[in-house]
Amino acid sequence: MMEDKDVVLLLAVVMVFFATLFISKQQSVASASVPTMSTSVNIEATSQSVAETAAKSKAEAEQKKLLVAKQIKIDEDLKIKQQLVDLEKEIKAFVGDDIDKFGMVYYDINSKKSIEINVDNQFLAASTVKVPINMLVYDMIQDKKININEELKYRKADFEGGAGILQETDLSKPIPIKELSDYSIRYSDNIAINMLLRRVGNENRYAYIEKITGHPLVLKGNHTTPMDSFKILERLYSNPDKNEYYSGLIENMKKTEYHDRIDKYIPQEIVAHKIGNYAEYVNDMAIVYGEDPYILAVFTKGMPEAAESIAQVSKMIYEARK
Repeated sequence: MMEDKDVVLLLAVVMVFFATLFISKQQSVASASVPTMSTSVNIEATSQSVAETAAKSKAEAEQKKLLVAKQIKIDEDLKIKQQLVDLEKEIKAFVGDDIDKFGMVYYDINSKKSIEINVDNQFLAASTVKVPINMLVYDMIQDKKININEELKYRKADFEGGAGILQETDLSKPIPIKELSDYSIRYSDNIAINMLLRRVGNENRYAYIEKITGHPLVLKGNHTTPMDSFKILERLYSNPDKNEYYSGLIENMKKTEYHDRIDKYIPQEIVAHKIGNYAEYVNDMAIVYGEDPYILAVFTKGMPEAAESIAQVSKMIYEARK
């Protein structure tokens, strides 16, 4: 039989064996778990790297796209500028020695680029002034200072010969303001515009045009400049106060009976214009509509075959834009 001492020794050996076995298993488990954590970290790092690379590529693509668009815009601007330079040379060559008798503003509404020739020279506006007078009438109607249904009575002081159809009609009955406006633009009726001007007041007319042009006018007579007339048409086109009556005015300008100048050689249906004649002054100013609208104001003084010259200049501009 084993002695007590031997039994104790045997138990100690067994305990050491199992303790060693347990520690070995724990180390194996710990050792096996370490690579798993490392793999997870590596996957997360790789995903982050891919996302950063994709974001960087997208940003670079967007930047490249912006640079391409910017270059296209620069190229288009240069092309337009060169076209304008060539067109201005062509117009000046056509006008030739009569250049001092000629004033013009051509303005491309989309590009905001223009050709300007003698733009501040003074000319008699003649019937082109009927456009701002009508704008004033409609602004006063919008502001409820005038009732659009109001009718005006003819006075002898309103009579004026020349353009129009009222000279040959019965003027004993009052005429609605809207009808007078239509006549003053479509037929360039002088009696109609005189009746309207009497209603709004001559001082208001000057103040209104000065507000649009941004400078004092020559109050004696009926003077204008190509630049002032352009500014009037620009306001009519842009309609900053959203006047609902401006569209009717523009339609009347399209339906005018006069077609010997700006709209002679181009599609008449897209041209809203107003001519003006007085003695040696022959003028026309227009908004030309379409996908690429523009404004053209041409004024002349003592220029031979002025109406035809305006028509030819208008044709040059229209064809240069095709």
